[in-house]
Amino acid sequence: MEQAARCQVDWQLAPFLKGFCEEPFTQEVQQFLRRHAADFRATGLAGESGYPLRWTELHSDYVQLFERQLKSVVQEEGFSLQDFHQHLSELCEAARSRNSEDFLPGCEPSYIPPAPGIKVAELWTFLDALTASTDFAHFVEVMQRAGEVPEGGYPPSEPRRR
Repeated sequence: MEQAARCQVDWQLAPFLKGFCEEPFTQEVQQFLRRHAADFRATGLAGESGYPLRWTELHSDYVQLFERQLKSVVQEEGFSLQDFHQHLSELCEAARSRNSEDFLPGCEPSYIPPAPGIKVAELWTFLDALTASTDFAHFVEVMQRAGEVPEGGYPPSEPRRR
């Protein structure tokens, strides 16, 4: 019974996660990364304390991207932030035991309504981007990696161990 209830919750919350994986939003994040990656290339900061003020400004812009999308998805799907965090936690737990090309539970492809599904690798990429929106040091890492990625590629991501 508990398994069935959890499955129902996954199914209900899947659109919430999919809202962050929508093509327009992921393209906007990728464009941001490409547009600003050069600002984060090696700048001779070794031995210096702090970061350039520009990085802080860009982080604020990046945070706003995610906050705007979060508000939009919450409003559209009618879930609380707590539901979202709980769901992400459960998805991460499930993803750790799956291959990167496997679909997340409750996020499998469907025909009605039409949905391509969300794979484990997409979850890790999303979490990498989301974490960068809340953690400045991680944002700097993501932006520096973005500077190393060929045009059209998204920074490689692996699950972060906490």
